[in-house]
Amino acid sequence: MKIASIFIKKKLDKNTDHFLDNSQIHYLKKVLKLKKNENVHVQDGEGNRCICLYDGNASLKTIDLETRKRNFQITLLAPMLKKNQLEFMLQKSVEIGVKNICLYIPEKSKHSFNYEKEEKKKNRYEDIIKSAFLQSENFYLPNLSFVVSINDFNFNAFKKIIILDQFSKTLLNKKEPCDLLISGGEYGFDDKEIKIISKNRASSFNLGENILRAETAPLVALSRLNI
Repeated sequence: MKIASIFIKKKLDKNTDHFLDNSQIHYLKKVLKLKKNENVHVQDGEGNRCICLYDGNASLKTIDLETRKRNFQITLLAPMLKKNQLEFMLQKSVEIGVKNICLYIPEKSKHSFNYEKEEKKKNRYEDIIKSAFLQSENFYLPNLSFVVSINDFNFNAFKKIIILDQFSKTLLNKKEPCDLLISGGEYGFDDKEIKIISKNRASSFNLGENILRAETAPLVALSRLNI
C-alpha cells in the first residue's frame, strides 16, 4: 500500500519532530483519512524524505530519514501556453523529471499573453508542480520562474543547451548531454528568438517526423534525455 505524502517547507532532520499547520492537518485528517499512529511520508523538496508517525493531532514523529542525490539536471525553458496545455506540461514535466522550469512569452504569441497576469497565477502553477512532485515520489521540488521573453533569460549558468527545432537535421537521442532544454510556442520560434538562442551556443535537434504539440514536445525530449 502506498504511503501518503506531504510537503514541508523546511529542511528535514532525522531527530526532529514536525508540527503541522491547519491546512496540513485538514489534508491528513479529512482528505487522506489518516489515523493516529499511521505512517506518512514527509518531503522537503531538497533531497530528503522522512517516514513519520502521525500523532492524530498536529505533529509527526520521525521514524526514518532517506536522502538522495539529484538525478535530474535539466532546466526547462518553456513557452506560455493556454491554461490546460500549460498545466498539463507542468505536471508531466515534473513527473518525468526536471530540475527547474522557466516560462517565457513566445514572440509569435506575445499578444495572447500578459506577463503580469500570468505571473499572478504562479501560486496555482506551483501547486500543480508540488502535487506532481509528491505523486511521482521525486525527492527534489522544481523551482518555477518567469521571464518576459527569451531575451531576458540568463543563459550564462548553462553549459549544454538544446533547442527543439522540427527543421533540425539531427534527431534527439538519450545520449545527448543537456542542462537546459528550450522548447518553442504553438507557432514555433521567430527569427529573433532563434538568433538569441544561437548566440548562446545551443545545439538544435528534432524529435522525429511527426509534428508534436507545444505541450508534448518538451515532455518527449525530457523522457529521452532522462533515460
